Amino acid sequence: MKEDRENNGDEDMVGAVNRFKRSLISGRTKYFDVSEFEGIVEQLLDEGDLQGSEIAAKQGIQIHPNAVPLQLKYAQVLINKGKYEKSLKYLRFAEKVDSNNPDVHLLKGSARMVMGNENEALISFKKAIKFAGSDLDEILYHIGSSYIQIGEISKAIHYFEQSLKANPKNEMALYDLGFFYDQAAKYKKSIKYYNRYLDIDPFNHSVWFNLGTVYNKTEKHKKAIEAYEFALALKANFNMALFNIGNALANLEEFEEAIVKYKEFIKVEPENDDAHCYIGECFLNLENHSSSEGFYRKALELNSINDSAWFGIGLIFWVKQNFKESIAYIKKAIKIDIENSEYWLTLSKIFNDSDNKEGAIKAIRKAARLDIENSEIWLSWVELHIKYKEANNAIRILKRGIKNNKDSILKYRLVALLLENKKEKEAFALLLISMEQDFEQINYLFDIYPKSLKNKRLKKVVDNFRKNDNLK
Repeated sequence: MKEDRENNGDEDMVGAVNRFKRSLISGRTKYFDVSEFEGIVEQLLDEGDLQGSEIAAKQGIQIHPNAVPLQLKYAQVLINKGKYEKSLKYLRFAEKVDSNNPDVHLLKGSARMVMGNENEALISFKKAIKFAGSDLDEILYHIGSSYIQIGEISKAIHYFEQSLKANPKNEMALYDLGFFYDQAAKYKKSIKYYNRYLDIDPFNHSVWFNLGTVYNKTEKHKKAIEAYEFALALKANFNMALFNIGNALANLEEFEEAIVKYKEFIKVEPENDDAHCYIGECFLNLENHSSSEGFYRKALELNSINDSAWFGIGLIFWVKQNFKESIAYIKKAIKIDIENSEYWLTLSKIFNDSDNKEGAIKAIRKAARLDIENSEIWLSWVELHIKYKEANNAIRILKRGIKNNKDSILKYRLVALLLENKKEKEAFALLLISMEQDFEQINYLFDIYPKSLKNKRLKKVVDNFRKNDNLK
């Protein structure tokens, strides 16, 4: 019977909203009770109809001037419209009538927060928490949402966590913790909260999809595929889940299976240039250059400014050692995305392969400016100078790279260069620093400079370090 009453209530509210909308068209004000006006304003806000919700709130206050719920609804509408000072006027009135109402203080805090008055907002939020009663988790959640509005993600997360302590099954808090921990690149926590959400509601396709995306970021691609498949099972036309299954398979280097998924996606979205581009990339990895180029060119037919497609065709020409064409295509990709360091690095490598030293230096310098912490760029720059027997320039560049990059690989590479150029004192001093930072990378030194294995002094230093490290 309770369920029947709830269903009837929903139907009554739909009817009230429809009657209100008809009254707007006719220009005749109709009577609704307080709870009906509340529902009408809420429904119109959900629909994004700010003008309609404001008219409903105003009409409600005219008919029921002392109704605090309608004062609050109107204040909420004003906050949504950015009229914060005006909203406070109605909230002050509501507070005089019902000072223990947590929603009054919550909305006051929200308005003050967006206005930049965080201290005053906190005073209002504390009052909202004080009077929250059984709604404490919802109040804490909405305080967190206020911090989201001003971009204070860490403070928002704190309140979402507090909301969960008050109610471990608050789905909104679980969802937002999963989402914002993902945004903060704290993927383990994001996964934890998404999974907790799914323990409560395992049929939410969007949460499965979000979980799959986080698994992909943490390189747990098989788990990502499983999550995307759940999303797809729950919503058959969820095309992005199908697309992302293809991405995860490609990340697993299962390129043939990825192509199958991308082609399934293309059947439902034939105009998607990115899908064609990704198929081109899969075929490139399978060394099927003709098929790869065909899909890249199809992507360009669909979208002439798809930089990835221009870049992909440039890679194919590079593999074929057609450097002139390769450079032309890579430059077209760069023209579209001039800030892409990978494009500049690749261009430098192609120039290097075609013995264009000046072009190679210019391109790699640009790559380093764009992505100063990318170790591959610095290592490639070093190899460029070594090719032209410029050891001092290679050492200078590596030292510059180390200043801007903490990767121990760069230090070990410099150790090898210093040893090779008879600068042993400096080499051994840097070797100790490198081993302290990351001893496991010592094999990289041996791989790039095999002569170091025959250096008795170096062997002794490494053995002593290993022994002392094991004693710790």
